[in-house]
Amino acid sequence: LLKVFARDAKNLRTLIQGTGIAGDPTYVPWLIKHMEDLKLARLAGESFTFITGLDLAYLDLERKPPEDVEFGPNDDPDDDDVAMDEDDSLPWPDVPKITAWWAANSLRFQSGVRYFMGEPVSREHCLSVLKGGCQRQRIAAAQYLCLLQPGTPLFNTSAPAWRQQRWLAKMA
Repeated sequence: LLKVFARDAKNLRTLIQGTGIAGDPTYVPWLIKHMEDLKLARLAGESFTFITGLDLAYLDLERKPPEDVEFGPNDDPDDDDVAMDEDDSLPWPDVPKITAWWAANSLRFQSGVRYFMGEPVSREHCLSVLKGGCQRQRIAAAQYLCLLQPGTPLFNTSAPAWRQQRWLAKMA
């Protein structure tokens, strides 16, 4: 499916997201290359995180946002673009630091294995991400659980927290 998306440059955002979901560390150097593009940097960083499990902000693998670039809506009343920036809450990856980290740690990731948040996909790991991950990570974990156990209802990550905690306690 990724090869189909790769045929058309208009699908680049979807392709970058898809590489994170595919979880194959073979794509990491390609993701790092796309972190250099200001329009795709944060999305590529998120896909990198989906594979490696690294919290870019916590591990100081992020940089300050560029000052001369605006994303999303602005205060100009004549600007027709009112769409919110899809990547607004994502950290700006520091490419040299991430490149160095990958050079030092890539051997612990096996090509052809699907990784999710730094580990091969498993029920236990998905439950762990559901308990402590960010919202986008939790949504992916819920979807992986359905794929791992066909017939499993999709975990509602938008339900009230107390209800999710109760469901997670029953699943453990």
